[in-house]
Amino acid sequence: MRRKAVLAFGVLLLGLGLSQGPFRARLEAAIQTGGEAFAQVMLSQDKAQALCTQYRDKLPPELVPAFLAEQRALIKYPASGKLMGDWKNGEKVFTDPKRGNCYACHQGDPREVAYGTMGPSLTGYGQRGLSEAVVRYTYEKIYNAWAFVPCSLMYRGGVHGYFTPEETADLVAYLLSPESPINRR
Repeated sequence: MRRKAVLAFGVLLLGLGLSQGPFRARLEAAIQTGGEAFAQVMLSQDKAQALCTQYRDKLPPELVPAFLAEQRALIKYPASGKLMGDWKNGEKVFTDPKRGNCYACHQGDPREVAYGTMGPSLTGYGQRGLSEAVVRYTYEKIYNAWAFVPCSLMYRGGVHGYFTPEETADLVAYLLSPESPINRR
């Protein structure tokens, strides 16, 4: 079965035009060391991912309302009902490359010198305030960015289990709390 999964993934790579170069070699090595389970994850797409792939991340307007509704339905909330948790725990998730990995795309703590620029800077994010609407939007956007922007480059961290609803609330606190390094001047 592993051999079939690896072969199928190889065919997929060829179809994507990744038939040569260093990326292909790294990807093949990852598949070989990750085994069948890794290959199955790489080959499987949920309904939303399949739509994004089919339409190359530009859904037809008539599909957008249902897509957004389905993505909003995937958002889970903390059992406590609190959408703002502990900013210190949020900082740990934000900086963990195996979970939040937020620095891959965003600037956060202004003292950090290494960060990506694919997403907007989050420095000073707390200036938006602590209204219920701001807290809820921030929570939902972190948990499932696709509930707001179909096929967004921002991954669906809560949906994919990179962090729990409680950790999502901690990330919200890291972004909004006046004590957080993101908001200190």
